[in-house]
Amino acid sequence: MRFFLWFSFSLLLSCSLWCALVYFQTGKATKMSQWIFEVYRQKESLVKKTYTRKTVLVAGSNALFGIDSRMLAKAFEMPVLNDGVNAGIELPCILHEAKKVIREGDIVIMPLEYPMYSYDGTPGMQMIDYILSREPECFLQLTLKEQFYILWHVRFQRLWDGYFHSDSQMPTTGLYGVQHINAYGDQTHTSRKERTAAFYKEVLGYAKHPQKYGAAFDTQALGWKYLTQFVQWCRQKKVTVVFMPSTLMYNSTYRQNPQERWFYEHIASEIRKRGWTFVGNPYDYMYPQEMYFNTNFHLIDAARKKRTLQMIKDLRDCKCLNNI
Repeated sequence: MRFFLWFSFSLLLSCSLWCALVYFQTGKATKMSQWIFEVYRQKESLVKKTYTRKTVLVAGSNALFGIDSRMLAKAFEMPVLNDGVNAGIELPCILHEAKKVIREGDIVIMPLEYPMYSYDGTPGMQMIDYILSREPECFLQLTLKEQFYILWHVRFQRLWDGYFHSDSQMPTTGLYGVQHINAYGDQTHTSRKERTAAFYKEVLGYAKHPQKYGAAFDTQALGWKYLTQFVQWCRQKKVTVVFMPSTLMYNSTYRQNPQERWFYEHIASEIRKRGWTFVGNPYDYMYPQEMYFNTNFHLIDAARKKRTLQMIKDLRDCKCLNNI
């Protein structure tokens, strides 16, 4: 009995000390999430210049690299903010950031990356770092499972960086950062000429390994709970929400594999049966590898225009969007 009590006390003490170590470095800016944070803050500043109803694009980097917001703004005669940044911070953080720039009466277009629909509450390292170093208030909005996972999976190196390698300097070089964000929130400098051999090598690597989003798809995943809460929040603000396909590098298995084909043929109906709007055919937004910049989600600028034209066509053809 004494051993059990001592073991329980030691375990409780160890957990308390670990939580204290995590807590006291919370809010310390680290380099891992630096560019993501700065780009989001840049997009918030762009919204401050917009006083009329607008369209907000909510997704990860497939929207950041893959949509020409100026074309959308011109087509629908409405300001557009591309709020896409990075899918690595996961669905809860992306929706948390989106709420900061959405105003009453806005239109929200959500070309979410496909794995977001199957988010199961397992935060990745980017999400953990982003919450601990940049958006600690987001932690309180998560489920107990997610909170426990974050606390349990914080690496010692991450704590060390939080205490001793904090960095709040805005990045000014490299592909990612505010230096390449235009007035609409789009990524720039993604032409075919600016795609280096190293970038294209990354593309070829993705081409060899097709994604299995169909196999991972779960209609009961936690992501649907977050999406339901977000759509309800938008409706309270009289915000129109439209789901659309993400872009994705085409692979023949997406048509030939029965499980993968089912996913791309039925993701629209899975969304619509929840009473939400989905516009477009996922296959229309898949392109060959030469149209991607450095990942299977990042388009070169020529393909960005092609994808945006497809979006405009699909949005205009949708009779349920008379207010666009």
